Amino acid sequence: MPINWIAIARDVSIVFGLVLVSSFAAAMIMEAMGAEVTPLVIGLSNIFWGTVGFAISGCLVKMQRFKHLILVAAGLWLVSFVNVVAGMTPLEIWAAGLLLILLMMGLGGSLSYLFVPAPKHEPAPAALEQVARPAGESEGKS
Repeated sequence: MPINWIAIARDVSIVFGLVLVSSFAAAMIMEAMGAEVTPLVIGLSNIFWGTVGFAISGCLVKMQRFKHLILVAAGLWLVSFVNVVAGMTPLEIWAAGLLLILLMMGLGGSLSYLFVPAPKHEPAPAALEQVARPAGESEGKS
């Protein structure tokens, strides 16, 4: 399957947008309630909405879903480097964040199968489309 870079960019944008907006929303809600905004609150919000984003991404892609989601996870991890550049996340935390992104990808990708089941027959790669013939039988014989 050729890589659909536009779909990957779309899905990275979906997940990144959900995580970004939810972080600000969680912080504003906590402040409005008079509670302290802690990394735990932001982290739990990010995990939830990141998982939702990966579920949406999985629903949008029907074929080779987890291959696509791995590329989206890698793209999200690279895009999240902006947090390091902005000084909001230490480099070590960003590097370890790949594990969290993979967790969200696995959960969201699995959930996507509840909403959009995998097709019954995925097209086989060209090399696998040939039918195996018994030994001694060739294509030209009748």
